[in-house]
Formats: sequence, structure tokens, C-alpha cells
Amino acid sequence: MHIELSDDEALALREMLQEKVREMDTEINRADSLRFKTELRAIERKLVHVLSSVTAAMDAGRPADWEERDNVSDE
Repeated sequence: MHIELSDDEALALREMLQEKVREMDTEINRADSLRFKTELRAIERKLVHVLSSVTAAMDAGRPADWEERDNVSDE
């Protein structure tokens, strides 16, 4: 998947993802059910993956793009 964002859009996306990761962390710590915590951690890992991709793209000064994990080849 390829996504092109302006600098302002990428910054806004990164800020939203950072906030959501913080919220997820709090929610995970408050959750009583191990099953629910596991589900939240899986969502948090996906958010962190996207956040890392956006941040790396911004740091490199190129458009934010990444491939979905299911489509990533070893080539």
C-alpha cells in the first residue's frame, strides 16, 4: 500500500497515532481481563507499526509509504 501525505498531514497523522498509542497503553494497564489485554496489545502493535513507518518517512524527508505485512516479500 502506498500513501502520499503532505508534511502537515503526516505531522497530524503522527500526532494522532502517538496520542492513540498513549491511550491504548492506559487502557491496557486498566484492563482486568487477560484476553482483553491481549486484544488491546495486538491493536497497539499495529498502531506502533504505522506510527514507526510515518515517523521514518518524515525523518527521511520522503512520502510516507509502506506495504501491508501480508503483502511483504522477502526480495
